Amino acid sequence: MRTRKPSRPSLELDDYSGPFQPDLHISDFSKEGLEKLVEIGGSIYGTVNRQWYQAAIKRFGQEVADEMHHEVWFADGGAGDHENFTISKLMNFENDDDETAAMKVWQCLPAMSTRMTLTFEQVGDHEWEMYTPQCDVPEQGERGGPEVMDYMCNKICGHLELFGFRHGSARWNEKVRIDPKKLPPRASEDEPHCRWRIALTQERVDYAADPGEYVKEHGLERETDADLVNYEAGKYSQKDK
Repeated sequence: MRTRKPSRPSLELDDYSGPFQPDLHISDFSKEGLEKLVEIGGSIYGTVNRQWYQAAIKRFGQEVADEMHHEVWFADGGAGDHENFTISKLMNFENDDDETAAMKVWQCLPAMSTRMTLTFEQVGDHEWEMYTPQCDVPEQGERGGPEVMDYMCNKICGHLELFGFRHGSARWNEKVRIDPKKLPPRASEDEPHCRWRIALTQERVDYAADPGEYVKEHGLERETDADLVNYEAGKYSQKDK
């Protein structure tokens, strides 16, 4: 990450509504201004993902687009790996390897931290529940109607997030297990959109052999679940490197 020593006091800008600043640097923004920049980045990030996917459907069809979507995020060295490597290195937790390493990544992701409220409760030794009382993804579906909600539930929550959470945690530690307890849509605005269990177990997790009760009940198993057990264990942690 490129940085520079400021040669003058920060302007402490909450936004960029004033005059053009020829020598503007990110350090010239206040905390509020930086939060807005992170929100901008998260919004662009999510939009790029949706737009290229929709373009792939139009050009190549749904099946190929789904294969490409999965490959872009979860292939070795793909976007999922880039998120985990970059965040953990810059935020100085690349030596972590328990269940909280993946949780730290989610808290720092621009597309998640600015668009949803992640709430964590420890329910046991190395065991947590995470839920989202607010999340822009299914809320777009609630505003946009059944077609939009179907995309959000099936392509994002039930695939990109489900497989992505498991993919990332498997790279940190093959003994971390993540299971959805509830996924969108919600029955009422009083409910969280989703709820997850995250736990450090005693043995390597095999989601193909045991996809979990909720996943089986809702038909969310995928052939690619078998890949998770074959991912390089401890790939993100740098402890032994």
